[in-house]
Formats: sequence, structure tokens, C-alpha cells
Amino acid sequence: MFICLFSFNACLLNPIVHNLLFPEKNSSSKSFFELWALLASSNTIVELNQSWAGIRKGDSLQLEANYYSYGAKVDTSFQWSSSNNLVATVDGNGLVQSIGNGKVKITATAYDGITKASADITVYTGYVYTTLDLNQSVGFLTMNHSTGILTPVVTNLTGSGPTGIGAEPSGKFLFVANLYDGTFSQFLINQSTGLLTANGTPTAPAGAAPRNLVITPDGRFLYLASEGTMAIRAYGINSDGTLTFLNSYSTVIAHNQIQISSNGNFIFYISQNLTEIVSYRINYNDGSLSVSGVSPTFTNDSSGSGNVANHPNGAYIYVGSYPSVTVLSFDENTGQMGIVNSVFHGLSTNATAIHPSGLFLYLVHINEGSISCYMVEPKSGNITFSSILTGFSGSLRYMTIDPSGRFAYVANNGGQLSQFSINQITGELTSIGTVNPGGVQWNLTFL
Repeated sequence: MFICLFSFNACLLNPIVHNLLFPEKNSSSKSFFELWALLASSNTIVELNQSWAGIRKGDSLQLEANYYSYGAKVDTSFQWSSSNNLVATVDGNGLVQSIGNGKVKITATAYDGITKASADITVYTGYVYTTLDLNQSVGFLTMNHSTGILTPVVTNLTGSGPTGIGAEPSGKFLFVANLYDGTFSQFLINQSTGLLTANGTPTAPAGAAPRNLVITPDGRFLYLASEGTMAIRAYGINSDGTLTFLNSYSTVIAHNQIQISSNGNFIFYISQNLTEIVSYRINYNDGSLSVSGVSPTFTNDSSGSGNVANHPNGAYIYVGSYPSVTVLSFDENTGQMGIVNSVFHGLSTNATAIHPSGLFLYLVHINEGSISCYMVEPKSGNITFSSILTGFSGSLRYMTIDPSGRFAYVANNGGQLSQFSINQITGELTSIGTVNPGGVQWNLTFL
């Protein structure tokens, strides 16, 4: 308030100050002390020692919070909370204990009850599942948590031509889309061992030529890119791990890429003229989709590339098209998009992946046998080329990064699965060898 003495008119225009000095007569209006706390909180912040982390299931993580008022650190107590105690709990000292697979927000709230900060935590097990489309099976591998090296365990039969794959976030179910017979293969996951059990025979309807799929963070809905049907198909995930077909949404284009936003509220898909991204809002009451936004036009070739990665902060989308990677702003409330930048690369692109820190973006170049890394500036969304790894044989397909951000894995439809360690400062990939999961791979998922 004393600062207001030097700018009286400006302070009167501040709605908080105005209501403080001239309170409404309505008895429901804020009290003097509530308004004072709100005004004070505009000059205070809480900082955590980690804004994100990946924790192995069963492990713990110590979070620390600091409170600053007008730039000066102030000793205070914090109220800690978890957005989902089934994924992770937190005690009064900020010690996080992981419980089950999934994503959770751990929040520290200062004594004023208003100023707070959150860390995005992903609890993982270290299981990798990959579709082996030529072998009509799915391969299961386990990760060494120290070295990142994968060990093949077993393969399970699927339908014909398995391509798309996705695990229900809590780690109970796995789904595989079978390209040639238009079915799903459904599996139960043993959460202690990672082993799969067929959950019935492959089931229809998956539409013609089903490709990639995504699953909502709460594990209730699955969305499939049905290439032959030229549609997005929506399914409900039942409590027993089976699927119920809900609806089909025509896209007027045969496309195999589909992605879900960081907050889980939107689906991203390429437009029918191949040069925009369309956002669809998910209705969590019934799983239905409705168009929310269409991006500005960007350059794209006739192959229809549209490999989307949504920044962890939700504010930006990276579209791996040809000949450039397009950076779009994204409004998480409305689904609207805008152009931020376009960075030329001149290479074919089959997949994009973004590091869980939000600091690095990767493009998988399918024809050239290479992987590019870009540095990301999270506040502006802009990217800068950092490095490229070349010399791969076969046909690189898709990439996944473990939630701790230390290791990455790339499916290869012409060779063995590639494994990498990740430089935490530059994002540069270093090969840690290859592994044979039981056949050539199309896609993969990390649990």
C-alpha cells in the first residue's frame, strides 16, 4: 500500500486496491483482510527445486519450496498436496512417494493460502512395448534404470499388421491397432512384471487401416487415426480393459498421425488440405469431439506430414512437416492456434518428440536415417538447431523418451531398436547400442 502513495491514480485503477478502499455494500464481497492478502500475493512467489520429474514406481523424491516477497526470501511453512494420491502422495515436508503409474501435480501453497507452485511428476515402471508389424506381435522389454539399456522379455501375438500402440496411463491395459485386418488387440498388463495377457481375441471395429492411437490421461477414452476410413474414431475404455466404439469423425483425409494435448483436453490432427492442424475438444462426459480451432496455414508437401508435439507447458505445438518445423502457439482454454515461427530443415519427418523438461525437440527423419535435436526456449516457444545424429540403417519410425528424461528409444522398421542417452544440457543423443525386441518395429510406447 505504501508504494501506492507514489502513484495514487494508478493504484485507484487497480481493482484490488479500489475494492479495498471502497468496499461493496454487498455482504458477499471480500473482507478487508482477504483483499489485503490478494494484493500482497501479487508481489510474492513460490519456487520449487524441481518443476518436473520422472520417478520410478516405488521410489521417492524430496521437493523443496522457497517463498519470496518483493524479491526477498522469507521463511514460512507450506501446505503440500497431490492432485492424485493413487499416483503419488506428498507429506508435510514435501517428500513425494510414488504409488502407481501416471501423471500428477504436487503443489506447495504458502501460508497466505494464495501463492503456490506445482511440479509435474510422472511415475513410471520402465516397461517398453513395441509393435512388430511383420511378425504380427508386440514385443515387451524392460529398462535398466541405471544404464537405460533395454532387455527383451517376450513377444505376444496380435492381429495382422500391428502398428499403433498405447498403454492406459495407470498401467493396466495395452491396446494395439492392427493395420491389415482392421481390429484392435487388447491386453491386460501385469503391473508387477509387465507381462501381457490377451484380453480376448482381436476385436473389431477399428475401421479400415487403423494406425496410431492416443489415450486420455484419465484412461477413459481412446482415439484412433483410421487411415482407410479417413476418420478419427472414438472409443470408451471399459473397466475390464475392453473397448466400446462411440463415434466416428470424418477428416476427409487418409492420415496416420494423431496426438493429444499436454492437458489431455484436445486432439490434434492434420487438416484435409494438409497445411493446417485442427484441434478437437474432448468432451469428458461422453468422449465426443468437436472442432475448436484451425491453425494458420504452414508449408507442407503432398505426403501430409503432420507430426505434432505439444510442449509440456501446453503453450506451444511443434509440427514436423516438410520442409520446415512449424512452431504454433496454443491456447489451452480455447484450442486456438497461431504462428510463432518456422524453421527450415529440408528433411523427411516421420515423428516428433519433446523432452519432458520442455528444453529439447527431436525430429525423426525416416528416409535420411537421422535424428535432429533442437533447443527450445520455453517462454517464447522458439527453437534453435542443436545437433543431428546420422548413419542409421533401416527405416526410422517413432521415438519415445523415458519420463526421467535420461534415455530415448527409436523404433526401426528396417532394423533393430535404437537406444540413446540424453545430454541434459544440450539434448544431444549418444547411442548406447541397439536391441532386437523380436522383429522390426513400427511404433512403441513407454510405461
